[in-house]
Amino acid sequence: MTIGQRIKAARERKDLTLDEVAKRCNTTKQTIFKYENEIVTNIPYDKIVLLSNALDVSPSYLFGWDEKESSLSELQLTEGEKV
Repeated sequence: MTIGQRIKAARERKDLTLDEVAKRCNTTKQTIFKYENEIVTNIPYDKIVLLSNALDVSPSYLFGWDEKESSLSELQLTEGEKV
């Protein structure tokens, strides 16, 4: 799965529109559309962080480094348990 496919799948699972995600990421729905459809492939890191927060997934999931779609709250709980 590509980054764009992961963004779109996570957005659809959260039942969010392009406009809702765009507002949460301080950008436009056209930009989110371009990310999802891989028209723009060099997504800035700060936008990846905003997208992961908006979609409640880890940045590593969006990049494809982690196949499991962990929510950010699950990651924070896991990290807290390790301390």
